[in-house]
Amino acid sequence: MKSLDQSPLDPDFVQNPYPFYDIAREQGPLFHWNDYSIPCATGFSSVNDLLRDRRFGREMPADLKAETPEHLASFYALEQHSLLELEPPKHTRIHSLLVRTFTNRRVNDLALEIDQISHLLCDKINDQPFDLIKDFAEHIPVIIICRMLGVPEDMGPQLLRWSHDMVAMYQARRDRDIEDRAVTASLAFSDYIQQLMLERQKNPQNDLISHLIKARNQDEKLSEKELITTCILLLNAGHEATVHSISNAVKVLLETGQPPISFFKDEKSTLRAVDETIRFDPPLHMFTRIAL
Repeated sequence: MKSLDQSPLDPDFVQNPYPFYDIAREQGPLFHWNDYSIPCATGFSSVNDLLRDRRFGREMPADLKAETPEHLASFYALEQHSLLELEPPKHTRIHSLLVRTFTNRRVNDLALEIDQISHLLCDKINDQPFDLIKDFAEHIPVIIICRMLGVPEDMGPQLLRWSHDMVAMYQARRDRDIEDRAVTASLAFSDYIQQLMLERQKNPQNDLISHLIKARNQDEKLSEKELITTCILLLNAGHEATVHSISNAVKVLLETGQPPISFFKDEKSTLRAVDETIRFDPPLHMFTRIAL
């Protein structure tokens, strides 16, 4: 296995990591990334095999877990209930409860809502320069997730601030200031969801929090911490990936030099354009697994 050096903080790498990926793939199915001190799989087949192999997972065995720094205890106490960090049967139980709330009818309703929101946002944009992320991409997922959870939409900006502060923990540039802000955000976000849960227990609505509370009070076992973490995850994971998928896709299409409308002539070409831009420049590049 060859070893390679590439700082993830290098501005040139951040803007265009693909030349390094090309070099890494030339080394074979695996290479050791010295800056992260981990072996990495590079090609489709090897990555696909590893992600499907049940000998690799996300939950660190108890006897190998490093001691959590005291100042991060509350953050990781929340994260330990995240679907992204769990293996079956815990993952299966929480996931099955979520899936039941995403009926075909609800998904179709969401599609119509997304279409309406997109048009409203476009109508606000005139011929003046605008910021694609701040003026368009950030609004769509946070509005939809607020509606799903039953959170007032005017809380959107605050949810975004909490989300940004928490997600920064998974970036290579993480430092003590980022850690402290993530802890503050996770505590505030948890308190807010907990208060919302108390309100929904007294006055259930047709929203995700109410449905999960109902499941928790029946046969399925969903703890309060699991419910809070799941709600936070829906915003953090759903928001971050969606925003950057939109912005990366627009950048890719503009750089082709062709009229953007040419990629959206009909439903088939639209789906193909979306799939291809996500493949070509995805918002997330690295997923870690632990050899169990």
